[in-house]
Amino acid sequence: MKAPWKSILQVERDQNDDEVCPIHTGDRNMFLRKRAWTACKVVKYLETALMILLATDRIGGRVQSVNLGHATFELGATWIHGSHGNPVYHLAEDNGLLEETTDGERSVGRISLYSKNGVAYHLTNNGQRIPKDVVEEFSDLYNEVYNLTQEFFQRGKPVNAESQNSVGVFTRSVVRKRIKADPDDSEAIKKLKLAMIQQYLKVESCESSSHSMDEVSLSEFGEWTEIPGAHHIIPCGFIKIVEILARSIPESVTQLRKPVKCIHWNQSVSKEIERVADHNSDSTEEDKGCNVFVECEDCEFIPADHVIVTVSLGVLKKHHKSMFHPRLPEEKVMAIEKLGISTTDKIFLEFEEPFWSPECNSIQFVWEDEAESESLTYPEELWYKKICSFDVLYPPERYGHVLSGWICGEEALIMEKYDDETVAETCTEMLRKFTGNPNIPKPRRILRSSWGSNPRFRGSYSYTQVGSSGVDVEKLAKPLPYTESSKTTPMQVMFSGEATHRKYYSTTHGALLSGQREAAHLIEMYQDLLTCRN
Repeated sequence: MKAPWKSILQVERDQNDDEVCPIHTGDRNMFLRKRAWTACKVVKYLETALMILLATDRIGGRVQSVNLGHATFELGATWIHGSHGNPVYHLAEDNGLLEETTDGERSVGRISLYSKNGVAYHLTNNGQRIPKDVVEEFSDLYNEVYNLTQEFFQRGKPVNAESQNSVGVFTRSVVRKRIKADPDDSEAIKKLKLAMIQQYLKVESCESSSHSMDEVSLSEFGEWTEIPGAHHIIPCGFIKIVEILARSIPESVTQLRKPVKCIHWNQSVSKEIERVADHNSDSTEEDKGCNVFVECEDCEFIPADHVIVTVSLGVLKKHHKSMFHPRLPEEKVMAIEKLGISTTDKIFLEFEEPFWSPECNSIQFVWEDEAESESLTYPEELWYKKICSFDVLYPPERYGHVLSGWICGEEALIMEKYDDETVAETCTEMLRKFTGNPNIPKPRRILRSSWGSNPRFRGSYSYTQVGSSGVDVEKLAKPLPYTESSKTTPMQVMFSGEATHRKYYSTTHGALLSGQREAAHLIEMYQDLLTCRN
């Protein structure tokens, strides 16, 4: 098949930021003769040369809103993180998506709950609730140490060898020392607080999408930047943001169920590929001379001038050797290998009636036998111990009586292997154990995510792993070929997606801004070409 362009091709194994987008500029001589074109006209022209390839059967990628009854549940992105200057917030606000967002669904500061209303219940595996004042004292201490973890990057503080440059190792060590040195607490209270360390680190791991906070770089942790303003939930579904962005894209541009096998760049198309292209009845010599060919799994070869790759970091880790020909430069491969991505999954449980009190906004699981634990890795049969909490979805008038559980890391992958019945039964037994209520019924329905085992994603979102830094993020984002080492056409293969944004990795606004960044690079390049031609 001959594309009606020589294209910008957006390649996606799939995600909101998980695709391949080829762009072909057509007759480039004709393009350059358009002397009076403004930037707006350049944009409009490039839009006509666009194709988006998605491997899955839907748009949105790691934004996945599921409608059950009258409610919308988010298997992926849930929160708009910050409002001041956040392009996702402004899209939602300008399009009326936040009109039904309740005060309880707006949160200022660090968040992990669906509602700021009410009280988090910290329960032990012995069926006891930890007193509220003990929780508040520990929370204050933990947050104080959390703020210290930010200073290593933000203030350039040196990291000592004892911390192993690990957020988890540093946090556990400092918090434990302060708890044990407190003369006012009894040994029983100290034991409870020591056990709470692991529970808080599990929550932190879910937020970071790391297997353990031990794997998150202490020296780089503070570079992630929080946008000021409240965090918001979109009651009608986060997918509405994706649909708004897709409105201006003709349906013919997007191809679903079109997985990409390999991106042949820098005019590396072999004679075998040209031979296959010759079998396409409407192929041309110009197609064969393209800088890039995108080879799809259905054996189609699509010519392109530019390809924007937004597959997840997890997909790059697994497939970078086979996905690019020639192979990626060594420094980009090293960046891919050093940066981290893991799995954060949600488990929604719907009950006929609430067994929790009206003031309870979450159930936090504190295992007392973990007071002196160093590791957050469990044997396969104990995978459920990595579930850090269940949040109460609020308001019940919208969601019904639903709890949302959180699990991350290798244990999330184990959870994904089991069937719904087994996971529902295991979670119910946990709730009975920690609440001390043996009569809690099984949920009437379960819904859960499976980002880790999905071959199109292979994880939830990225983080700066021990041994990596923001420099690796920039190396991952750097277009190919490298202009300083090549005289060939620049920006043949470009990279965007949340993992390529140095300050906002792991967020939807980071993904959106990274896409806008790459689009701006292309617009600037063609404006420069026009200027030189004129």
